[in-house]
Amino acid sequence: MNCDEATNLMDGYLDGELDPVTSQTIEQHLRSCRNCEQAYETHRVLVRSIGIAAPYYKAPAELRQRIQSSLREEIAERPMRNVAPDAQPLFPRQQPKPRAVLFGTPWNWLSLSGLSLAAAIIFAAIIFSNLAPQLRRPGADQLLATQLIASHVRSLMANHLTDVASSDQHTVKPWLDAKLDFAPAVADLASEGFPLIGGRLDYLDNRPVAALVYQRRKHFINLFVWPAGSDVAKAAKTITRQGYQLLHWADSDFNYWAVSDVNVNDLQLFKQQFETRTPRH
Repeated sequence: MNCDEATNLMDGYLDGELDPVTSQTIEQHLRSCRNCEQAYETHRVLVRSIGIAAPYYKAPAELRQRIQSSLREEIAERPMRNVAPDAQPLFPRQQPKPRAVLFGTPWNWLSLSGLSLAAAIIFAAIIFSNLAPQLRRPGADQLLATQLIASHVRSLMANHLTDVASSDQHTVKPWLDAKLDFAPAVADLASEGFPLIGGRLDYLDNRPVAALVYQRRKHFINLFVWPAGSDVAKAAKTITRQGYQLLHWADSDFNYWAVSDVNVNDLQLFKQQFETRTPRH
């Protein structure tokens, strides 16, 4: 990937809209290109600042009234067609079909002139332009899911599943404890069909997290662990994106996100076994 390609994809990368492989390619380019890395940091700070500071407004009720009034006036001003008083229609009038409703006022769109329809479309576009920024803003879970999938795929493609390769939890845990400012639990689940492969140091949202790597038959499971905030949701949540399953749960101390291409039942079983073999908080 060259600088021009990275620049063209930068907005999609910042918004979490790219697939994991493309995201990884951009990340590799940013690590090797100082100019693009500086441009990315500047753009990222700008986007975040705008997202925090920019106000979002609900369309006022007066706008709805103006739209309705304008449409009524447009319909009233239509020229009457020259039709003979006694002329009989070629086809008998059919019962009117259900009419579309705009802001609670019924309109028979088929009776609108071309100009009226164009005016309605313009007004609808104005409303959408006011609401679209808020509708398009991805949620925190969506952005995090994209990062998690990208990290999972990157670990497989770069052949960098582990920093410390060991099936012994008493080897993996001390290594992670020494690298992090928290001490994640590590469980040996080989007897339950999820052998421990090792662990590594990973990064999410510019902070280090623990990545525990387990295997399920020929599939790998990345379990990302980091301290939980006081407002974190404890209920388990499953997300399916781009062919990957993500399962989130939390306790009083830690956030857990398991990512894999195994089926959701295997991932649920993994969660149950992990919780059984680790201290409850």
